Amino acid sequence: MYQEIAEYYVGQSVFITGGTGFLGKVLLEKLLYSCPGIDKIYLLVREKQGATAQQRVQKLLEQSLFSRLKDESPQAFEKIVPIVGDISEPQLGIKPEDEKLLSEKVSIVYHVAATIKFNEPFGQAMNVNVAGTGRVLNLSKRMKNIKAFVYVSTAYSNSDRDVIEEVVYPAPASLNEVKKLLEIGLNDTQVKELLSGRPNTYIFTKALAENLIADNHGNIPAVIIRPSIVSSSKKEPMVGWIDNWFGGSALITTIMKGLNRVLLTTPDNSLDLIPVDYVSNLIIVAAARCKCSNKVDVYNSSTSGENPLKIGRLADLIIADSNKHKFYDVPMPMVHFTRFRWVVLIITLLFQTLPAYIADIFLLIRGKKTRYVKIQSKVSFIRDTLEYFTANTWVISAAQTTALSESLSPSDRHKFPCDPKDIDWNEYIPIYCQGIRQYLCKT
Repeated sequence: MYQEIAEYYVGQSVFITGGTGFLGKVLLEKLLYSCPGIDKIYLLVREKQGATAQQRVQKLLEQSLFSRLKDESPQAFEKIVPIVGDISEPQLGIKPEDEKLLSEKVSIVYHVAATIKFNEPFGQAMNVNVAGTGRVLNLSKRMKNIKAFVYVSTAYSNSDRDVIEEVVYPAPASLNEVKKLLEIGLNDTQVKELLSGRPNTYIFTKALAENLIADNHGNIPAVIIRPSIVSSSKKEPMVGWIDNWFGGSALITTIMKGLNRVLLTTPDNSLDLIPVDYVSNLIIVAAARCKCSNKVDVYNSSTSGENPLKIGRLADLIIADSNKHKFYDVPMPMVHFTRFRWVVLIITLLFQTLPAYIADIFLLIRGKKTRYVKIQSKVSFIRDTLEYFTANTWVISAAQTTALSESLSPSDRHKFPCDPKDIDWNEYIPIYCQGIRQYLCKT
């Protein structure tokens, strides 16, 4: 009745962009670990800071998330082939001989690479997230045995909608018009008008890239994966593994530490977290089930539609964990929710900024270097950066993701968990907090 997922990958070679990033590393490890019949994994890697692509991959494989592979199947690392290139360059900056190799060998493409900076200059975001996607798609069209093209977008690419379904929505602007405007040059006001209500260039350009794929994938079976806010692993490759402060990790840490006491939100708003291994598993499964069609299948890797996590509940869980492990810097961590920005300013002044100045004065008196005002400045920056995602709430449906998971054999559902309904928040949030303490704060 079922083709096992690992069986689909036997003898196949894959090409990954963004394989050195947070999600990309988990995807790479999982493919090698759970799909042992895979032939080769070609990784697009930039040469930078004096390190060759081979050296960067070697350093990558020394990280702790590859520990179980080192212990159980060290020969799997021989399947990784670095390809020197950069998605921001013409033809991806790939040498002709490497392009020939890819066109002959690769059957599955995972395009994970992107610039995820919210404040990236518009031209740069367009070049990487839109033009770069076009370059990867064009390369895929030259691959003789292509079976699947998987594009990793974001669940917030259509954040102008309250309910986000698993479909490709109309583009926020004409790609040709945007290109013409870029040639002329745009000031900040013109860019803001062009974003059409989207909060930053990242979300806008990811929406454009989705439409670029839908309109131009041709005969290539294509699928779009839309993760929400990617958080630490639930189980694999290690429980709670995380290696960056992106997503919600920095904000959650400031609350756990007692440094942030107020959020512009309501306790009933959802914060759409999704464990990184759930996203990685969905990418692998969706590629294996990808079929050639005019329609591009979309899978939201998200929780607010099927298994919502309310911000009030999240705050209770992380504060309880902070108290349990005495992780706080300021005693009695708590957070106040409000819809009013003036309340945020007052609480910040009284309970964060003034105490920070007082603490720094005590440090000065004792002849020590001040630090608390600087810390508070970072705390406010983190809160402001993520305010759009806390102050607003969405229902991001993952019904097709759930259906895809349910179509798997029982063993594959166990091996590649990706159904957001399976997440128990009371179990997972302490795992996430443990990951923050262990892998980010090193405590």
